[in-house]
Amino acid sequence: MKNYCLIENDPLFIAQRLKEVDKSYFILFNLKEKRYEVHSTQQFGGSFCFSVKDDVLDERAIFYALKTRKEKMDEIIKQMDAENDKLQKKQLHSAVEKVVEEIL
Repeated sequence: MKNYCLIENDPLFIAQRLKEVDKSYFILFNLKEKRYEVHSTQQFGGSFCFSVKDDVLDERAIFYALKTRKEKMDEIIKQMDAENDKLQKKQLHSAVEKVVEEIL
């Protein structure tokens, strides 16, 4: 853990506000990667949950934590499936257009 620094206090109280979302959350600053990371004591397979976008510790970390909670997993999976279906249809359409162009 020598490459990490525990963030317990910050000017915007993000560390404390994340605890309101989930008591198991804590913030580490990764000294090697130069980024903030949210970890959980209850995360399966390690504590890492997500890295903070743009390396700025602000309320976006809280919004992201709320958006990705395990309680919303079914909703997230449905969104991913819908996006994957859309992408697959687009790729299929593109492949069909290429075949038609080659035939004509």
